[in-house]
Amino acid sequence: MSSGSYHFETLNDAGFQAERLRQQAQAFRAVEIGILHSAGIQTESDVLELGCGPGFVTDLLAELAPEGSLYAIEPSPTLLAQVADNVRNKPARGLYPIQAYGNCLPIPDSSIDFSYARFVLQHIPHPDTTVSEIFRVMRPGGHFCAVDSDDGLVVFYPEDPRVSKLLRMAQTTQTEKGGDRFIGRKLPSMMTEAGFVNVKSRILALTSSELPFAVLFNILLGYKASLLGDAIDIKQLFQDLSHQVTDGRQLVAGGVFIVTGEKV
Repeated sequence: MSSGSYHFETLNDAGFQAERLRQQAQAFRAVEIGILHSAGIQTESDVLELGCGPGFVTDLLAELAPEGSLYAIEPSPTLLAQVADNVRNKPARGLYPIQAYGNCLPIPDSSIDFSYARFVLQHIPHPDTTVSEIFRVMRPGGHFCAVDSDDGLVVFYPEDPRVSKLLRMAQTTQTEKGGDRFIGRKLPSMMTEAGFVNVKSRILALTSSELPFAVLFNILLGYKASLLGDAIDIKQLFQDLSHQVTDGRQLVAGGVFIVTGEKV
């Protein structure tokens, strides 16, 4: 399978991207606990995390399912090697970091209680195949939760032509690499077609009045900037927008889709 639109080893700002992932996990930790509980994770769940990265969210999943097991799937060997060190308390039935792609999971049929894909499916060339593969490994009664982006929810007001250019270029570039900046709206039908039932979706709004601007900026534009290299002076853009947000002259907002489904 193609690595799609996110390949950590080829990024020219890997240090920044690792810090962005850490900030993202830290900023959302309290909110994410609520999302995961509502989605159906249980203390004794056997959990699958798709695209675990360096393990910042893996640590949270281990905390919420301490009596279960946790299969952390990640194609990047660099990121996967960091997982064990970033999970403070391993689940009772084991932590299993596995290098694999989502369309071919080395996991038996009907063996997982809870699956989680967080900002992953937007990068995968054929996400419907991956969702079907997740359905395969789920036990009856198991729950799948996908959290992902949709650029239709991004708002910068007043508009800045540099942001508009960055969004357009990133959308095009990510599409060319096999990703999809508008995946969020497509997840409910994708889950339904894979066989999941009781599919529900909601949108979590993020604004510059609720999150530190540096965190929100990195969430909305950090990865996009890494796709484009020097096409945009991202540091200058951040400084300009930061001053405007502080002065109350700029609103920055975004949103993520939270979609859940059940296997019966």
